[in-house]
Amino acid sequence: MSLWFRFFLSFLLVILSGCGYTLSHRVQNVFDHPKGLFVPIFANDTEELGAEMIFTNALLRELTLHQTFRVAHKKEETPLELRGVVEQINYQPTALYAPNAGVNKLQSYSNVPDQINLVARVRLELFDRDSKKVLWTQSATASRIVGAYLARTGDKEAASGFGTYTQSLIDSRYSDIARDLVRDLYDAMLETL
Repeated sequence: MSLWFRFFLSFLLVILSGCGYTLSHRVQNVFDHPKGLFVPIFANDTEELGAEMIFTNALLRELTLHQTFRVAHKKEETPLELRGVVEQINYQPTALYAPNAGVNKLQSYSNVPDQINLVARVRLELFDRDSKKVLWTQSATASRIVGAYLARTGDKEAASGFGTYTQSLIDSRYSDIARDLVRDLYDAMLETL
């Protein structure tokens, strides 16, 4: 091989080795603690019973999957706590099924929710117990359209308009929306300051 060819090959290797994409340089220093992060159960500021566990589990799954951050099993192991709050879970009809009079035994004024928009907002904050300071905070919002159960008839204004089956359809989408929110928040944890 000629000297110029070796020089060109060496130059090319040096240039290409600097173009590799890694996440290690993107991790914010505030999350980089040798003892890791402790993730307590989320606080739930909504009226949706049990939603805090679904969002907590989604965050733990995301952190465990990527293994960018060490997760401490006990609060005493580390001064850093990654606290979460389920701030909002709302759902309301976005499309109504209004049958003609006599169809499905409904009157012409009756409406049934056909599609329901589910919106959730979660906030994460990194709290340092030693300094008693919040080192980082971020919120994320996501939504999903849920198909309603049309066999449950009723007026949209009636208290029974959202039947038990429709409520269970909404509840079943919490894990999907939690996964989306947590992925957005995890990406925010990796961004540079």
